[in-house]
Amino acid sequence: MPLERSAYQALESIVGPENISENPAVLAGYSFYPMASITIGNQPPSKWKLFPDAVILPGSTEEVQAIVKTCNRLRIHFKAQSTGWAPFAAVSKKNSVLLDMRRMNRILEIDERNMYAVVEPYVSAMQLRAEAMKRGLICHVIGAGPNHSILASCSGWEGIGATAYTTSHNNRNILGVEWVLPTGEVVRFGALGSGAGWFCGDGPGPSLRGVFRGKAGPSGGLGVCTKIGYKLYPWPGPPELKVVGQIPSWGYEIPENMRLYIAEFPDWKSVNDATYKIGDAKIGYFIWRTNSPESVALLLAPMVGIAGMEQIYKLIEKIFPRHRLEITLAGHSAEELEYEEMVLKDIVEETNGKLKNVKDDPFLGPLKEFLFSALAFQNYNAAIFSLTGDFCSSFGSLVSPDRAMRAIPIGIQIRKKYIDAGNFVQDGPENYWGGPEEQSRHAHYEGLIGYDPSDNESLKAVQKYAEEEMEAVVKEKLGEPIGRYGDLGSEILGPHMCNYHTWVRRIKKALDPKNLSDGGGFYVEPE
Repeated sequence: MPLERSAYQALESIVGPENISENPAVLAGYSFYPMASITIGNQPPSKWKLFPDAVILPGSTEEVQAIVKTCNRLRIHFKAQSTGWAPFAAVSKKNSVLLDMRRMNRILEIDERNMYAVVEPYVSAMQLRAEAMKRGLICHVIGAGPNHSILASCSGWEGIGATAYTTSHNNRNILGVEWVLPTGEVVRFGALGSGAGWFCGDGPGPSLRGVFRGKAGPSGGLGVCTKIGYKLYPWPGPPELKVVGQIPSWGYEIPENMRLYIAEFPDWKSVNDATYKIGDAKIGYFIWRTNSPESVALLLAPMVGIAGMEQIYKLIEKIFPRHRLEITLAGHSAEELEYEEMVLKDIVEETNGKLKNVKDDPFLGPLKEFLFSALAFQNYNAAIFSLTGDFCSSFGSLVSPDRAMRAIPIGIQIRKKYIDAGNFVQDGPENYWGGPEEQSRHAHYEGLIGYDPSDNESLKAVQKYAEEEMEAVVKEKLGEPIGRYGDLGSEILGPHMCNYHTWVRRIKKALDPKNLSDGGGFYVEPE
């Protein structure tokens, strides 16, 4: 339903006519999202969300503040998105406007000495990483891939990916914050709130990070984040990486001071034991487990020119074993790299594993650049959609490595019946990616499901799977799953997690008294 003319004109006066639109063709582009079907209670399952009444492109914090105040005065719901990767970026209520933050796309500062950057909402992970690498630093890249918004994964949602062993995860990488509250007031907290700069997210003074984002972030339900300080980490590689190969098998040449290994183990317990030992030894740079052998086969098939899936399944089964870790070592010197290699070989041997240097493998050697870029930069994320046209994630709590790994056999048992029924793609029942984070202090294993968005039975199966997943999470005490929030999800999880849902609702009511900041169905309604 179109906005009233006076409301549209009031918003237009803030950003100019070229930065606001109510054209239905434009609005449709902000209403179609992958993974929309995974939302519990989203009936009927669909990739379409509500159309916003208008889309606005603010260019500054001042314009954001003016828009939010206008929405408060006129009782219009609002929602901000950056790259708009998934359904939590959509509006969920009628009489809503969507703020597309793409004009706010600057890296404002990179502080090399204190290892942080200051960024606006539309700065992508790859944009920041390219600039940081020139200074011997890197940022984390979450599973959404190099095109995701650094600010959004820190402030509005969750951020986990293959580099987390070294670069933590974006839930924890956020430092100083500039935040437009749902009422239009601008708040600056962390060290920034005391006038001390962007370097710390918790003070001097009281910290607001728990209120601002908690574990999973408010998905746009608590106003608009306009700038953040963001933690960077040491990068021992060259200032620029050399691109080799051609699409789809292109990648980055592995630097001389890095090695890429695949460690194969006889079972999940051995994987877990090795995970802890590697972390205790303080070796390794990137550590991850990509998808199941079947899923890897489907992704790599066009790259290696094998048309017969049975043939590539058999080959991948040998090359990409089920119980494995992909490990990148990096040394600031040849001696450091040699030491880490010796320690890694000892650990893998102690845990009954086998270690394979990817560059020496006759099959994977030609793909080493692709595999390196997939691990270090999450460049393969878009290929997941090619299997069926859509996918969803499950489980994926941030807990201890052994507890995170407990979800894998439970998830296998639940999802296998849907694979056998033809509801999910045949990508292997243990299609889990994840790995240790922060030198194995905790871990994340997330189940990936390929489903057919054009098939009603497949869509229904996704919903049923999500419900069974939540039941298993509560029964087995697996920790909160990724992406299962909103009112219904919080009602299920909250009583088992210190009744967090009641506190979040009180926060929402206090900061958004008119309930205008739209959480897209992934946050909560006020108490």
